[in-house]
Amino acid sequence: MGEPRIATGKVIDGFLMGERIHMGGMAVLWSVTRPDIDLPLAMKVPRLSEGEDPAAIVGFEMEQMILPRLSGPHVPRFIAAGDFAAQPHIVMERIAGPALHARLPDLPLDPAEVAGIGAAVATALDALHRQHVVHLDVKPSNLMWRKPGEIVLIDFGLSRHLQLPDLLDEEFRLPYGTAPYMAPEQVLGRRDDPRSDLFALGVLLYFFVTGQRPFGDPQGLKGLKRRLWRDPVPPRAKRPDCPPGCRR
Repeated sequence: MGEPRIATGKVIDGFLMGERIHMGGMAVLWSVTRPDIDLPLAMKVPRLSEGEDPAAIVGFEMEQMILPRLSGPHVPRFIAAGDFAAQPHIVMERIAGPALHARLPDLPLDPAEVAGIGAAVATALDALHRQHVVHLDVKPSNLMWRKPGEIVLIDFGLSRHLQLPDLLDEEFRLPYGTAPYMAPEQVLGRRDDPRSDLFALGVLLYFFVTGQRPFGDPQGLKGLKRRLWRDPVPPRAKRPDCPPGCRR
């Protein structure tokens, strides 16, 4: 079981494995095809090697539970899943557009473009929250363009479905998320507030308009907790040409 069984040209549950698209810290993404599905597909496979973070397995189980319950243009279409008794995986629509992460070398961006990005992400988050899910890992690499003006949210391994058991909260006590974007309540272990995603969006917009993260990139819990009591420098103090709405 696990990564060694996965290779280009193998067939898993009827899906022909293509190229490896991405290797992340918790999972590997492969291009796959199946004759009866006329849709670009990707298979996500958790990393199960000895020594891997056990939260990766629990997060993958959460994603298997959440993704089939989601619909609409702002999430990848769910296709199939395989359980841990054989080869765990999730097959989903492969989003062709670039991630927002691709714009990082261009920062800071024009405020008008950042406003458009913010509107697109906010629309996607609103659609997700209406389906009772808090993403809890909103960041540039998890936001992809389906088409101009339409964002797709990906990677639900840290997410919380408000109508399902929260396995991450039950199994682990440390807060999970991406340090620069975590909301104060998320740092304290609360995982059920949709406003956590809006906080992360605010961090992203600040970063895109100034080129600097408002709370830096702390690596420990002590550094993370500073955002509970310290406000960031206003964007206009870093970039005076920001419009008046960016003064806070």
